[in-house]
Amino acid sequence: MITNERQYKITRSQADRFKRALTEFSLQKREGVHPRLVQAEREALESQISDLELELADFDSLKSQDLAMISLDSFDGLAEGLIKARIASGLSQRDLADRLGLKEQQIQRYEADRYGSASLQRVQEIAQAIGVRIQNEIMLPMPAVSFDSLVAKLRQVGLDRDFVLTRLLPSSDLARLSGEADVEDQSQILQRTGEILQRIFGWTRENLFGPSVLQSPQLAAAHARFKMPANRSQKTTTAYTAYAHYLALTVLRSCADLPRRSIPLDPTVFRQAVIDAYGEFELRSALHYAWDLGVPVLPLRDRGTFHGACWRYDHRNIVVLKQTSAFEARWLFDLLHELFHAGQEPEAATLEVIEGDETSAERRNSDEEIAASQFAGDASLDGQAEELAQACVEAARGSVQRLKVVVPQIAEDYDVSVGALANYMAFRLSWQGVNWWGAAANLQTGDADPWRIARDVFLERFTAKFESEIDRSLLERVLH
Repeated sequence: MITNERQYKITRSQADRFKRALTEFSLQKREGVHPRLVQAEREALESQISDLELELADFDSLKSQDLAMISLDSFDGLAEGLIKARIASGLSQRDLADRLGLKEQQIQRYEADRYGSASLQRVQEIAQAIGVRIQNEIMLPMPAVSFDSLVAKLRQVGLDRDFVLTRLLPSSDLARLSGEADVEDQSQILQRTGEILQRIFGWTRENLFGPSVLQSPQLAAAHARFKMPANRSQKTTTAYTAYAHYLALTVLRSCADLPRRSIPLDPTVFRQAVIDAYGEFELRSALHYAWDLGVPVLPLRDRGTFHGACWRYDHRNIVVLKQTSAFEARWLFDLLHELFHAGQEPEAATLEVIEGDETSAERRNSDEEIAASQFAGDASLDGQAEELAQACVEAARGSVQRLKVVVPQIAEDYDVSVGALANYMAFRLSWQGVNWWGAAANLQTGDADPWRIARDVFLERFTAKFESEIDRSLLERVLH
């Protein structure tokens, strides 16, 4: 993390040096060197540049944005939160030192070791000097002796009452809670809720009903490819991801007999394979083809948290689509994006990809994400994605504002889906830091319900083999 202007200049200089090195490398003729070694050297330089650019962007963002709050996930993040608050407030290390009557070098040492050498009183003085208030939560021990007290305890780890009622409890229990449930009913529902929570999140009965504080479940993917937006609850996302991960594993266990076939990563080959099998290339046919390849596709439509996922265990892939969009082109784009991930590194037994929002820096800067979106665009647009994008740019004369008018015209001229072209243009513009996803959404067409299409294909292809009634009930609730 860059903490001052001197470090910023040094990092900028390093980034520029690596860029020059990459340019020189590209111009060199590497005769006698194996292409894979050349590629590895190039990727190493590109990775260094990407890491440095990300640090620079984070510092620029803190200085330029009008932030009202910096979220902390734990007490361990307090030191970095104070550093970010200082930068966002426009204070240099010298400015802060002057307010405290210290030398600039002392602030530099504090920040270098993340306030490890500072006393609690000094940390309080730092916060006051910056002018921030720290309002983090202290979770209290809370025994769960009733359904309401259990819900209150779950809220501490990001699970709210509505989620428990609509996603976890069987509909019969929900109906009983909605009425005048007697004491015996309450006890039975509490017991069943505990069993469901134990199965999904791995908490013990003592964890749930004893006085100890619940710990957030482990994130389902060890290397999730997304970064939390500042206004989103880390706890809620972690809990929901663990829930979605459990559903995905439940589906995979039931689909153990599906054939496993190689996923074509050439978009033209993929598109033609779908057409050969089903006569057309649309969301429904692409979903069926995914199942033909041995990749179950589970559709979710809850709001917030992560945006989609691809998991692989024991060489078996599953895709989770999670969209609230009502347009087929958008669901198709996301499906193709995830199938590209599922086709990568086929020899690896496991794979874990969790998608953030399209606007996140990680999705814009990740080579894997760019390749996956490029695949989705080319498959959707019959291999003409770049040609169509260039036609749109030329017709708009370089104006982003004019694209709203131009994209439908180009789509009609080339006889392609306006929604597919709009999605691809939004993806291409994201490379330049332009968020055009809202405009792309306004250009979508169609009156079908894509979640229902994906749900219907799932029900048609899914072989219901459950290890417990809890698993059956959970899947029924999410597909209802």
